[in-house]
Amino acid sequence: MAEKKSKPYTISGVSFAEGSQAVFLFNSDDQIVGVSERLANGNVKPVEPNTTDYNQAVSSDEALSAYNVNKYKGNKSSYETAIIQAADSEISNFYTRQNKSFNNRSFISSRGVSNIAQYASASGGYGSESGTYQNFETAGTFSKLGRKDTAKIHAYPIDIDVDQDHMKITRYQYLRADINASKGVRSKKAGNEERGGVGIPIENVAGDSVKGGNPTGTIILPMPKATDVNAVAWGKSELNASGIMALGAAEKAVQGLDALVSAGGGVIDGRDKLKEAARREAKRAQKRGNFLSGGVGSVAQSIVTSKIAQSVSGMLGTEIDPDTYFARTGGRVLNTNAEMLFQGPAIRNFSFSFQLVARSQKEGDEIRKIIRMLKVGMAPKFNNTAFLSAPDIFTLEYKNGKGKKDVLPTVNLFNPGGLALTTMNVDYAPNGYWSAYRDSQPVVVKMDLNFTELRPIYQSDQLDTPDNSVGY
Repeated sequence: MAEKKSKPYTISGVSFAEGSQAVFLFNSDDQIVGVSERLANGNVKPVEPNTTDYNQAVSSDEALSAYNVNKYKGNKSSYETAIIQAADSEISNFYTRQNKSFNNRSFISSRGVSNIAQYASASGGYGSESGTYQNFETAGTFSKLGRKDTAKIHAYPIDIDVDQDHMKITRYQYLRADINASKGVRSKKAGNEERGGVGIPIENVAGDSVKGGNPTGTIILPMPKATDVNAVAWGKSELNASGIMALGAAEKAVQGLDALVSAGGGVIDGRDKLKEAARREAKRAQKRGNFLSGGVGSVAQSIVTSKIAQSVSGMLGTEIDPDTYFARTGGRVLNTNAEMLFQGPAIRNFSFSFQLVARSQKEGDEIRKIIRMLKVGMAPKFNNTAFLSAPDIFTLEYKNGKGKKDVLPTVNLFNPGGLALTTMNVDYAPNGYWSAYRDSQPVVVKMDLNFTELRPIYQSDQLDTPDNSVGY
């Protein structure tokens, strides 16, 4: 059972720091089991038993008052004239536990854990008046399970100052508005075009997003290690002379098909025209040049040689590669005409690692809520044996304020179309051994998150970002 605490008392004759007060603690039998010094900054330091300060505190009138209030509340007729302390062994064990907890908190306050990138400032913190997020609950909606979904803000540390750099994770329901949700920012003419007129303004249309409705939760965390990863897919393409000839023939044929369709011909009719145009272009290519000349003649030579090599290979049962023939008979090989060709955009991944140290029971509760919100959000939703619904998605922001425009321009932005939380690893004993408080809350929790953007970033998206930012 957790010990009960008295209100802070000012005690005379003790060597407490200036502004400190004494707090008395009681066991389940209403006996004094310990004394703590409540410092002016709100931290609580246990007082070692049998020291001068401890004995002075428990023998004071304030200790007797705290003892009677704890035991009898407002029933003053039952008040006693002397306090009863717990057994020496219980007092000693209690002090050992309290002192260990205090030392852990002191280690954190002195920045012994290097991975915690942000600490509360003296001018503001979580729950204070200056630039902070408050825990709140919005009017939620009822889910299919009959539970009321609420949007809450959770933060670590609980006294984090959001006027300093931090990371904001917002959770949304997955909502598709279109079959194709992979379009970037694009432009359109504003106003009614049918009314005409010169100078109709052009306005941007936001890129596609699967972010639905209002947020279902928000998490505020210290600024992590920020890395900016951008990539596109380029691949090697090789095409020999005959392939280039075939590609040219196909290009001419497709141009003829486009002209046919544009002129009113159907696609089915155009298919036959395409075949005819391809055969015609191939015959023209073969007639150009001669077998011994360069240019198209060399193309014809490579084609004929390749065919001969294949035929001989079939008759003799030995594979003869055209490059081997050319290399051994003339010291040359077919030109592969190698190029690097654009193959498409790449989806970006972002990984983050946080060390969450519980400095108080309230902060331990907040850490568990953060972990739970992320786990619930990334989990798929069971509909029935045939269908599952997509998990919730997230948006990420590096910020230094509560406003929508308080996004850091000095580091990368994240895709406004949303990100999926693909993996989440939580290590409850990152130091290699189990270390926990009395309520079994781990002292340190290491949380690794991996997010994947749900659509590519296009050039139009980059151009739509503020000029003073580094972009996505």
